[in-house]
Amino acid sequence: MNWNAPNLLTIGRLGLSVVFFVMLANCAIVPEADSALLIACAVIYIIAGLTDILDGYLARKLNASSVFGRIADPFVDKVMVCGAFALLAGSNFVFGSPADMSGLEARMPQWLHGGMASAVQAWMVVVLIAREFVISGIRGFSESQGITFAATWAGKVKMLVQSVAICTVLFQLAIAPHAAWAVILKISLIWLTVIVTLASGLIYVRRARALLSRDRNE
Repeated sequence: MNWNAPNLLTIGRLGLSVVFFVMLANCAIVPEADSALLIACAVIYIIAGLTDILDGYLARKLNASSVFGRIADPFVDKVMVCGAFALLAGSNFVFGSPADMSGLEARMPQWLHGGMASAVQAWMVVVLIAREFVISGIRGFSESQGITFAATWAGKVKMLVQSVAICTVLFQLAIAPHAAWAVILKISLIWLTVIVTLASGLIYVRRARALLSRDRNE
């Protein structure tokens, strides 16, 4: 491993993710949201996201890309996103009763939020993790065949939507837990995340099929 600035930022982001997970696992929303802790979690996640942008910029600027960075950087990104969604689907984000919900959430069909204050349901986490396994498997197989399988715009959009959704949930629960507009925004972004995640996965699968078919024909 090269102890250069981009790699140090990647390691630092992994450390921030551990702090983020510990804090998020201890956030409470019943009987009252722990606003300060939720906001602190959002701030840490944003800082971690900024280090991700910065280490990519420095790697290009300083021509300091490395094998460690190419492996660790996407790994840490996946850990942060999948870990955040898994914890948001945890028991501490379950509504205790309809009385704990906002008026709008209490009137909504249960399937929209699954009885979760975060609106993140367990099956959604399975979709996110399954997508990452599939794409990682495709990338590993493609590169073992000597076919470069770099990230695309679809993966970048997916990461952005996921990150915005995570921060929106945290800020909504902390600042506007009963505001109808905030509840609608939160649930819309969570469902958009699932849709974008599935769509980006299908784009990668189609691209992999085209690359492998072309390689066989050649």
